[in-house]
Amino acid sequence: MDGIAHHIGEAARRLNVTPHHLRILEREGRIPAPRRDLNGRIYTEFDIALLMRMGVGSRPRRLKRAEEVLGGVR
Repeated sequence: MDGIAHHIGEAARRLNVTPHHLRILEREGRIPAPRRDLNGRIYTEFDIALLMRMGVGSRPRRLKRAEEVLGGVR
């Protein structure tokens, strides 16, 4: 895993959204599914930066897809 890992509550706080909102976006397929451990979802610094670049937490009209942000590389 890349660097420090955060559980969903901390990732949501850093993105200025609720954990429930992240779960909904994941369930709808609008954001990539995070890794999991025995305690739930795990977000790396890279994952949080990617979600920020996609527009999570900034209320855009539409979220960018991960492929748009990464230039087709994942």
